Amino acid sequence: MNPTSGYPQVITTLTELNAVLTYQLCSAGAALFLNGICLLLFAFGIFYLQKTKTRTSRMFLVLAIILVLFALAQVFLDVAAAALFLRMAELIEGGSPDAVVALYQAYFHVSLARNTLTTINNAITDCLLLYRCAMIWGSSPYTRVVIGVSLMLILGTLGVGMWGVFVVRNSPLPFIMALVTNSVLLGLTAGKIWIKGRQTAVVLGAEAGKRYQITLQIVCESSLLYLVNVLVYLILGLGSGPLPLIGAAWGALAQVVNVVPMLIIVRVGMAKKATEPDPNPRRFYGGNKSSNSRFGVTQISSVTPLTSRAGGYSNV
Repeated sequence: MNPTSGYPQVITTLTELNAVLTYQLCSAGAALFLNGICLLLFAFGIFYLQKTKTRTSRMFLVLAIILVLFALAQVFLDVAAAALFLRMAELIEGGSPDAVVALYQAYFHVSLARNTLTTINNAITDCLLLYRCAMIWGSSPYTRVVIGVSLMLILGTLGVGMWGVFVVRNSPLPFIMALVTNSVLLGLTAGKIWIKGRQTAVVLGAEAGKRYQITLQIVCESSLLYLVNVLVYLILGLGSGPLPLIGAAWGALAQVVNVVPMLIIVRVGMAKKATEPDPNPRRFYGGNKSSNSRFGVTQISSVTPLTSRAGGYSNV
């Protein structure tokens, strides 16, 4: 197994077969575990988003469904690859090595499909991160430049990924490109939030700037989850680390690329839910709904770090 490509190599001994079998079992185990987390986040996202009927909610709802389908397809392929290798091990131990050839060919096609889905899935997630970045930059005169540079990186990563899937199947370059693209998106997003936070703190005080610090923390946590996973996989693969750890990192990679946007979608849904108007204000405030007295309802303007509109919500 080439640790930087996810493709099988020619296996000539039973020891190599057992090693790749361990790799696939660890990959399938990690994928199943993180797929459960992804499905849980998907359920939370659907719960919050279906309560609102805005255009943004519908967009995130469709995106969540697409991502969860990618996650399910990839975990299915990981489990199928492990099952094929289990069957191959049984046939070799039973003295039927000739029957292994067909299974090995099937395993190769499963690996091809898995890598293709992961490449496309990564591009979709990058587009969501670009959308978040564009929303944060807002009406800045540099927004078009930021979007243009980021979009070229995303398309370049997709192209290099497909090149790695169908042409050169033993190159770490697709993963390095994914690492660079996500690092740039994180830097542009977090940097803009940090600048806005400093400007707000100077004008309105440190307390107002804390909102941006919280937003910055949320952005970094979600993005670093994927970056660390890719980095660990690259280090283990290029350094010829233990196959079980490389397999676990490979299985986790395709699920983390969906867990990260699911976290964003859940946060958007929770933010939209939190900004819904109170259906019965008098129950809590004890005043007349139309009253402007101190005991009546007071309209509070809530401005979040990612929007300048009253009552807006954060797209983190």
